Amino acid sequence: MPPATKRWARIGPTKSPTLFHVPKAGLCLSAFVVARRGDAILVGRPAAHRAWPERGGFPLDRAKDLEEDGSWLLPATHLMMEESPDTAAARIAREWAGLPGTPRFVSVQSHLRPGRRWDSKHEGNHWDVCFVFELKVRRGPTPRPWWSEMRFIPARTLPTMKVGRGHLDVLEEAGYLRPRRAKR
Repeated sequence: MPPATKRWARIGPTKSPTLFHVPKAGLCLSAFVVARRGDAILVGRPAAHRAWPERGGFPLDRAKDLEEDGSWLLPATHLMMEESPDTAAARIAREWAGLPGTPRFVSVQSHLRPGRRWDSKHEGNHWDVCFVFELKVRRGPTPRPWWSEMRFIPARTLPTMKVGRGHLDVLEEAGYLRPRRAKR
C-alpha cells in the first residue's frame, strides 16, 4: 500500500486500497454547538458518567481525566454513523446540553494534530473534521448528570481558562475569540 501522503483521504468501501485510508491516530467527525447569551459562551465541566461513551462518543476514562483536570468543554460530540451534522447539532443542543432551539450552521473546520497530543500511545496524526453551529439562547441549560457544572463565560475570559481538547481552537477559527498566537 502506498504511503499516506500518496493516498486520497476518502473514507469508503474497502474495495479499492487507494481510496481507503484513516490516519494512524484516527479521524473524528464532530459537531460543536456554540451556545451564546450575549457575548458569553456556554461551557461545561465533564463529570465521569456512563453517558460519555454512550451519548458523547468519548471514552469514560478520558472523561474522568478531564473531570480531574478541571477542564471546560463546549457542548460537542462525535457524529453517530450516518447522522447528518445538522441532526447531530440538534441532538447535542437538546439532549446533551439541555438547550432549546435549533442551532444554525456556522462553518466546517479541519484540524490535523499529532496523535500524541492527547494520548501518548497514539502514533501518527489525528484528523478532526468539526462542524460548528451557533445557538443563541436566553436561558441556561437544563442540568444533565454528565456535566458537573455548566455556565456562560464571557468569550474574552475563555483563553485564560483550562479548556480541553482543542475547543479553544474551534472557537478561535470560527471567529468567536481573538487569535491567541501567530499561526505558523
